[in-house]
Amino acid sequence: MGRVIVVTGIPGTGKTTVCNEALKLAEQTRKKIQAVNYGSIMVELSRKRGKSLHRDELRRSGLTFQRNLQAEAAKIISKKTGEVEGDLIVDTHMSIKTANGYLAGLPFHVLQLLNPDMFVLVEAEPHEVLSRRFRDKTRKRDKVMEDEIMEEILFSRLMAVACAVLTGASVKIVKNPAGKQAEAAEDVLKLLVW
Repeated sequence: MGRVIVVTGIPGTGKTTVCNEALKLAEQTRKKIQAVNYGSIMVELSRKRGKSLHRDELRRSGLTFQRNLQAEAAKIISKKTGEVEGDLIVDTHMSIKTANGYLAGLPFHVLQLLNPDMFVLVEAEPHEVLSRRFRDKTRKRDKVMEDEIMEEILFSRLMAVACAVLTGASVKIVKNPAGKQAEAAEDVLKLLVW
């Protein structure tokens, strides 16, 4: 059984792009890595429950609904960890900004199921995050200011530290400046050789 690497980042840091790039690079080097997107699983689960929500609408749902989807998605991903050959990258968020404040993306019961070996925080400068959010017409993101982006990054880091304390996993920050997703993906892959 391989390791579970949780790759996180606030919306607009390019974490999913970095994960996809890491998969391409791994394929070229024949490194065995698979990835799963936590949010995609939650969207699919919400559809099965009769709620056809866009992924950006999930965080506007009731907290109980979100927590239930988190738990159900964690069970699906946990089952997948035993089925994959090589390492599994879990593409998700450390924190979710809701109307009621920040919700832990990886609460304790989820951590127990996933049993991660490492947390990687993909980050970009706040002005880059704002620019990416503005340009991405496929998403329904809130309009925010740079100081709010800095707060989101801070909460993500704080929750990563809390998760590390609970699991004993390490935390690494990988920078993803504009146009450098291939380099960021290489940095993620380098972490997987230990």
